[in-house]
Amino acid sequence: MDYLLSRSKWFFIMSIFHFIQLPSLAKIGRFPTNVPLILFIIISFPFLATGVSLAETKPLVKGQYLPNLPFTDSLPKDERTYLGLSSGKKFSLKDIRCSVIIIEVFNTYCTSCPRNIPVIKEVYSRSKEDPKFQGKIKIIGIAAGNTREEILSYKKTHGISYPIFSDLNFTLHKALGNPRVPYTILIKKNSRGKDKIIYTHQGIIDSTEPLLEIVGKHLN
Repeated sequence: MDYLLSRSKWFFIMSIFHFIQLPSLAKIGRFPTNVPLILFIIISFPFLATGVSLAETKPLVKGQYLPNLPFTDSLPKDERTYLGLSSGKKFSLKDIRCSVIIIEVFNTYCTSCPRNIPVIKEVYSRSKEDPKFQGKIKIIGIAAGNTREEILSYKKTHGISYPIFSDLNFTLHKALGNPRVPYTILIKKNSRGKDKIIYTHQGIIDSTEPLLEIVGKHLN
């Protein structure tokens, strides 16, 4: 959803939402089960009272080309090495060296998102250990609406080793079409810099094999 607000109203409402950990969940279609409905109605009232316009957008799907997503996170050396990045803070999707990128879009407060972690972690392990996939697959996460601190805590809790990028202001999430999370995207990279989507999935992934089968068909 794209909220059409004046700058002052936007920051005022977003500050309230972030304080109670609702902004990310509202935009991606997830709400914590312990938030009473009346609280949600009260917080939502400013949207109605100020004439907010909600514009629906559709997530990017198979066959479309992915925009060149910019990243500003400062990654540790081992994660930069994993992605094949040179020194420097700023980089984008086109700078990641591989044949296929798997992107897992989620939010740290999403209750179902952790169910995909074992599958993504298994693919990550296979991509590093299986000679067929070594150096050809890279996995990244995009945490829509989350801070760097929330991501580090989440990675520690779930034992995640692959890089996860903060998307606190939903810039990346919007570029992907504002998908509900968890949302998994497979990207085929090419030498011309056009990254084509070869697979998308909204929701829980049952096993690693379908992902690896699709990846295997698109390796250089």
